[in-house]
Amino acid sequence: MSLSVYVHIPYCIQRCRYCDFTTFEQSTIMPPKEYLKLLLKEMKNRAFTIPEKLLRSIYFGGGTPSLVPAEHIVSIIHELANLGFILDKSTEVTIEINPATISRKSLDTYLNAGVNRFSVGAQTFDDSLLKLCGREHNAQQTRQTLDLLSQNQLNYSFDLLFALPGQSLDQLKSDLDIISEYQPKHLSAYCLTVPQGHPMEKGRPPEKDQLTMFKIIETHLRSLGLEKYEISNFAYPGFESAHNLSYWTNKAYWGLGLSAHSYLPEPNYGVRFWNSKSFKSYEAQVTLKPQLSPHETLPPEQKEALKPHESLTDICHMFLRMASGLPEAVLQNLFSSSILSHVWPRLDKLTSQGLLLRTEEGWRLSAQGELISNTLFAELTFNSEEIR
Repeated sequence: MSLSVYVHIPYCIQRCRYCDFTTFEQSTIMPPKEYLKLLLKEMKNRAFTIPEKLLRSIYFGGGTPSLVPAEHIVSIIHELANLGFILDKSTEVTIEINPATISRKSLDTYLNAGVNRFSVGAQTFDDSLLKLCGREHNAQQTRQTLDLLSQNQLNYSFDLLFALPGQSLDQLKSDLDIISEYQPKHLSAYCLTVPQGHPMEKGRPPEKDQLTMFKIIETHLRSLGLEKYEISNFAYPGFESAHNLSYWTNKAYWGLGLSAHSYLPEPNYGVRFWNSKSFKSYEAQVTLKPQLSPHETLPPEQKEALKPHESLTDICHMFLRMASGLPEAVLQNLFSSSILSHVWPRLDKLTSQGLLLRTEEGWRLSAQGELISNTLFAELTFNSEEIR
């Protein structure tokens, strides 16, 4: 077993119009130095209750972690080691960066501290679309950042946002042509998702065109050698995101910082817990030192022991997101035969409908199943009345 650690850095240059994460413009909240103190306090007070010490991955997300001094990132990595967590050459250490927020000096600082993967929040190379999204950087700054990473032959992922208001197929193809010049080892393709009535909903391509856009992306990336290993993620073989795979394969992860979520697979069906979105509450809670578990001192509304139907739903949804699919052995190892008696008929039904494909190990989404994955996942959502 191994552990993944997520560190939330909530600082941004601006709030993007489509963002629903817990982030703030950097000038409106406490200085990064003060936030670092809270992070280190949380780590020291809760680390001894985390049973797994071998680190599979560390992920600095946000927000824009590259906005805070690079030395703060170093301090967090060093503190994990000081607290007994084991980092070795296999530990994936990722930091999210936005264009124009990284320099040669900060890059060297990250590399010397063990950061070995960068996630670039580029979104698009079209300046008009970047402005529409409320992004501060421009396409030229994105190129400069990618040039810096490429010249140093570094492992980086590229975030591509599509189905933006007014975006044409030609604009998307232009983005893909530029991506071809850099050939990142990993790419995440996100279809813009906003709630009904959101200002950015107006003018978006219709659903049919959104599907066409994704097919164009998929075909183009395949021609570059990037394989789709998850519904929205593509990578060269061996460069899949170890951190995200922890989420999708029921591995333990510990979230540090404001609003960060955690999950431990044991005891029973697992436990989820999360930090407050309020700075005041977060600060008060991290000063409390638990005795037995990292979530012991959190209030009831910030933790939950998963029930069988919740765990079963999560397992089916998460594993089926991946190209490798849902292994039958995973279900049999985690759930009783009486529980699984509710699962097999649904999997058989979806297979007979052509939405799932039977494999040697279990099941995976068919091409048709991917197109209506949300509907398929609804079929594999279980409730407490049927699963006890």
